[in-house]
Amino acid sequence: MSAQPTEPPMLPGQVQRVPRTVRGISDWLSTEKRARFLEEVMAAKEEVDFKQVMDGWWAEAHFDQLPDREERRARALQQMREGRKVSLEEIRARCRDRDGAE
Repeated sequence: MSAQPTEPPMLPGQVQRVPRTVRGISDWLSTEKRARFLEEVMAAKEEVDFKQVMDGWWAEAHFDQLPDREERRARALQQMREGRKVSLEEIRARCRDRDGAE
């Protein structure tokens, strides 16, 4: 086992929101997702499998903190299935409206 940090060096002012550890990730997941995460961690047979599980769920733990994520994701998937395309200008307008910027 190495004493080296598992995270890349951070820039000044940056913080790690979710620690890249089994406990750190599981603390940020819902009960249902936590159970799936722990099941996948225990099933990882090789180091590369463990790393892939950790990387995927670490990202999920970050995304899970976004408000209304599931609703926005479902809406985006539905629009994709309907063949609707969103222009970059439309995305920028939504961001301006959301942020109150001009």
